[in-house]
Formats: sequence, C-alpha cells, structure tokens
Amino acid sequence: MTNRPDNASPAAAAHRALNCPRCGTAFTCDLSGHCWCMDETAKLPMPAEGEDCLCRACLRTAAAEQRTTS
Repeated sequence: MTNRPDNASPAAAAHRALNCPRCGTAFTCDLSGHCWCMDETAKLPMPAEGEDCLCRACLRTAAAEQRTTS
C-alpha cells in the first residue's frame, strides 16, 4: 500500500485507482472494506520493494512463480 497524504480524507482513500506495477493494468483497491484480493488463494507478502498492489493476473503469476521456486 502507498501512504496517503495527511490531508486526504478517509473516504477518498477508501478506493484507490491503481495501475499494476508489473503489467500496467488499471484496477481498484478497496482499503476500507472487502477488496478483490481477499478472495484470492494466492497470498504473498505485499507489496514487494518498489511496488504497490498487483492486478489479479500478476498476483496469480507471482504466486505460481513463488510456488515453483520454494
């Protein structure tokens, strides 16, 4: 997650419009409730250094890569 400015309202921070740092796909992140990533079976330590949240496809790809290297 990215830190929000101190003057940003909690409502404005509830839904973040993001672009995946790996592929550029646009998606939203819901910080105040049920985000799509909570339903994913892939659980990774997020975010990786220098990255923000990943889109669904990149999260699944990263989890598969981690399973094969672990």
